[in-house]
Amino acid sequence: MTETGETSPPRKGAPSDASGAKPSSGLAPRIGLFLGPVLGVVVALLPLPDGLERSGLLVAGLLTLMAVWWASEAVPIAITSLLPLAILPLFGMMSLKEIAAPYADPVVLLLLGGFIVALAIEKWNLHLRIALNVLVISGARLKLLAAGFMLTTALLSMWISNTATSLMMAPIAMSVALAAGGGQKLAGALLLGVAYSASIGGLATPVGTPTNLIAMGWLTENAGVTLTFREWMAIGLPVAGLMLPAAWLVVTWGLKSDAEGAKAASQEIRTQRRALGRITTPEARVAMTFAVVAGAWIFREQLIRVPGLEGLTDTGIAIIGAILMFLVPHGDTASKEAGKSFALLDWDDGKAIPWEVVLLFGGGLSIAAAVQASGLAGWLGTSLAGFAALPPILLILIVVTVIIFLTEVMSNVAAMTTFLPVLGALAAATGIDVKSLVLPCAMAASCAFMLPIATGPNAVVFGTRQVSIARMVKTGLWLNIACVAVVTMFFGP
Repeated sequence: MTETGETSPPRKGAPSDASGAKPSSGLAPRIGLFLGPVLGVVVALLPLPDGLERSGLLVAGLLTLMAVWWASEAVPIAITSLLPLAILPLFGMMSLKEIAAPYADPVVLLLLGGFIVALAIEKWNLHLRIALNVLVISGARLKLLAAGFMLTTALLSMWISNTATSLMMAPIAMSVALAAGGGQKLAGALLLGVAYSASIGGLATPVGTPTNLIAMGWLTENAGVTLTFREWMAIGLPVAGLMLPAAWLVVTWGLKSDAEGAKAASQEIRTQRRALGRITTPEARVAMTFAVVAGAWIFREQLIRVPGLEGLTDTGIAIIGAILMFLVPHGDTASKEAGKSFALLDWDDGKAIPWEVVLLFGGGLSIAAAVQASGLAGWLGTSLAGFAALPPILLILIVVTVIIFLTEVMSNVAAMTTFLPVLGALAAATGIDVKSLVLPCAMAASCAFMLPIATGPNAVVFGTRQVSIARMVKTGLWLNIACVAVVTMFFGP
């Protein structure tokens, strides 16, 4: 899922929530570069605790190294994700085939297909047309307008990158705030609404944000629990539906109604929509192709009852959708794109797919498999048995709180990948259904709202210079607290 600007996607310079990356500079990467190997070696050479073999400590050392490098971004996240392929074969407990298999896991391929489908939506600006049409419907009151921005952003980020959605919606929010004469207060409210709803919308579908797919992949590989696209939406949509109104209340608190300004804002949105003109042939064909893919995901359980479609999977649907984007003719004879390829996408577009994310997913699943194979997961479970005395809802509260505030300063993907083996061991030790810990963790990993570096959407709106750090921290803290409460109560027994 690429990053997009107002009308065409600039491929450089924007933070990417798809990789879970945070803008990093200064001493942190330099310190992490040396601290990671040092801590990894120290952990690997610790005296063997009772019940754990040396291979378990070696895997723990590698996991420590990867966690530090992921957190500090000392080297590119994708390169860190290749370490299992280079190092795990030296431990002798898994074959290279077993170590490499997770890099082509069905969940990884599902994400790849989702990236390609989203790329076509962004290339032909279908997302911009959807956004402006939804905003026109939102009416002329400022708080209702903010709700329209947030609902639009959330709906788009269910299917395309949270950061890409923010990059598209932020300039619209700025121009609307300027037209309404609401100044920095209105601009800040609309921009924070865009950032927060982009992260919240990503909770609703498996392809909304990478941490969702990481959780699904880990549950399948390590707990034997397979969630379909629709089953995830049955969980993610209600959580997003609870979080979105909470975010709206927080960002619009104190926003005064201004009939004249609201009317001007509504007029600006209509002007931008008219400027798009009639829907183009490529837009219509992308929309139809995407509708087929989304419909197949949602109704797959009904489709597999049709003779000949018994083997249809969510991953297969995503890959079929991706292939169709390279086969369906765009039908555009007027634009510069027409001379490049006959189809909606060509391979020059495909180069923009974040391949580093594909490697990151594979690396995370590979190290998770090593944690299981080395006996480290079982040992952690035994060591964490003392937590069995805590009420399950308190365990969920602790996990959700730790993850939310940790991902304020650490990659959400890195945090998720690092904590999953620990959560699996904790579930085994306490007898709690593993989904009751892993799913709240996945939701919490996307809900860091306080700092510009916490998520790509936060960084995008902070970059407009209309939102101060103090305002983001104050507003985001309340929303973090709301998220802790919502997620804990939703998944609590």
